[in-house]
Order: sequence, then C-alpha cells, then structure tokens
Amino acid sequence: MVGVIPNVLRWVDEIAAETGVRWICMSLDFVTPGSRRERLLAAMDAMSKFQRIFLNMIVAERGSIAVEAINDAASFVLNLARKSNNGFDNFRVGVSANCPANAPFFPFSRHEGEGLAFSFALETTDIALNVMSLPEIRHGRDIELIRDRMIAELSPALKRVDTLGRELAEASGVEYRGLDASFAPFPDGHMSVGVLIEEILGAQVGSQGSVFVTAVLTDVLRAALKASGARAVGFNGVMFSVLEDERLAAANSRRGISLEVLTALASVCGCGVDMVPVSGLSFQEEVAAVMLDIAGLSSTLSKPLGVRLLPIPNKSVNEFTQFNLDFLCDSRVIALTSNDHRFQTARHLFDLKAPLRSIKGD
Repeated sequence: MVGVIPNVLRWVDEIAAETGVRWICMSLDFVTPGSRRERLLAAMDAMSKFQRIFLNMIVAERGSIAVEAINDAASFVLNLARKSNNGFDNFRVGVSANCPANAPFFPFSRHEGEGLAFSFALETTDIALNVMSLPEIRHGRDIELIRDRMIAELSPALKRVDTLGRELAEASGVEYRGLDASFAPFPDGHMSVGVLIEEILGAQVGSQGSVFVTAVLTDVLRAALKASGARAVGFNGVMFSVLEDERLAAANSRRGISLEVLTALASVCGCGVDMVPVSGLSFQEEVAAVMLDIAGLSSTLSKPLGVRLLPIPNKSVNEFTQFNLDFLCDSRVIALTSNDHRFQTARHLFDLKAPLRSIKGD
C-alpha cells in the first residue's frame, strides 16, 4: 500500500491545482501495527515533493498510545526542519492523539469511510470578541453574563451553518459529517484568541486565571452546540496556535508563555500544543517528551489533542523566527526542558489502565 502513495498524491495534487484548492491533508496511522519505517519514508518523500500537503501522524487512538511511533515522529519533525532554512515545513506536520475522523482543522484531519463526505471548520472568535465589545459586558465583567451572551450569539450562527450543511448534503448526495466551532485565530490583528482571553481575564494571556477563562470558553462552545442542535465534529474548543495569533506570539516574545503553560491550557482547550517554535538544536528526546505529554493528557481526559512544533534551524532559545509569511507571525523560540531519556515499550501500544473515563464509568 505504501508504494502507491506517490501516485495517489500526484493525482490528488493535480486535482487541487486544477480546482484552486490551497491545501490537502494526508493521514498516516501509526497506531495500527506495521512498518513505521516505510510509512515515514513515504511521508518524507511526500512532504518534499508536494507543497500543498499537510501530514497528520496519528500516534494515539481510543486511549492507546504508540510510544515508539512518537519517538519516530519526533525524529521526523527534526529531520524535516533541517531540509529548510527557516523551519517552515513543519507548519504542515501535526501529531494527533485521539482525534476523531473528519475533524476539519488541518493538520489533524483524516477521512473515514469509502464515501465522499465534508465538514466545516469555523473560526468563531470574532463572534466572541463582538460580545466583549458590548457596553454591558465591558462595564460589568460578569463572567456568567459573558458566558450566557456568547452562547446566545453563537447558537443561531451554528444552527445556520449546520442547516446549510444538511441542505448541501441533500442536494449533492455527499455526506455531511458536522462542524467544528472552535475559537481559532487568524493573524490579521483582530481574530485573536489571545485578545479574547485577555479581554475576559484582564491580564496577559498565560497569567494565572488563563486556564479558568479557557475552560469557560470551551463550555460556551459546548453549550452553544447543544442549544443549536448542530452536528459537531472535531475539537470544538479554544485553539492556542502561537505563530498564527499576533497576541499569543507577542505574549510569547515577552516570555509570558511557556510549554508548561501551553500544556496546562491543553487540559481544558481544544487543540493542544500548536504552532510553537523551538530550537532546531533540540534533541529527539525533548521533542518526543512534549508529544508524550499531550498524548497522555488526551488519553487520560478522553479528548482530542495534537502537537505541532516547528524546530527552527540555526536558532537558539530566545532568538526570533523570520518567516515573513502572510499567515504566520514571528516570535521567540521557546525552550524545551532538557530530557535525555527515551521511553520505550515492549508492546506496540501503551494503554492506561484507569483513565478518567473508566472512573466515570463511561
């Protein structure tokens, strides 16, 4: 099967070029037993030849963690970084843990099933920011009022999009899998998760209280989805994508964000550790440790999470990236905690014996 990947990708890439599709996503399953080496070689070849391709490396599924595959994924990310001058290529590489099929946000996306299907990736941050600009909200800072007003504004918007999805499915015969209503950033100076957190918190994002505010915003999305009756798929949470959010990038440059803060936020957000610049001199064990942390959180809490690290060649900690791209912000290179221990397992998969869901009885 690995041998046919280049031909399939070439065909899909040509279709994307003809139809004006900017990005496509390829998923590789490292949870299912098999030769990781062949899959990794095919992935590196694809990333080098096809500039439209995002890569989703699946390393945890249904709570089972492929520890050795995570070690390989860390090496892959570092090796890919060395092929460019600025480390940009890892923008297109994600390591996903327990992410459901048809989640629409790249690179943590994959299709499931033989039939055609579609889903919507929404960026609802502007709706929440508009609520924060209301006079009664700005003057009172009542967290319950903020939550309830956001739910009231989001619910009808989600219902409209969901209705459109169902109508398109009926008209086209293509299955509609749902929508992801996540608060996601865009580097335009306005669509900023960092700004949203700071508007509610009254302090720099990453300060104490950030986890609570993030939990409230995640609750807003879940409640709005329930009220709207919309079909949900994907993360449906708060996305802390550091290099895609001007305020997050600025907070990081001021050392207000660390990997420890981002990992804590991942416990209540909907993305994980995403778009984080680290030194190109990092060790494989250090990169793998970040991925293991997120896989551990994901499997324990039964929630989808991902990791997208960008090792920056020839850059040390506290130096700055230099991308000069319209969809990325430049920021400080974050330090990884020194780690020279490589975790190994005798079995292909490592299973937690009593994750949170087993205690709940789910």
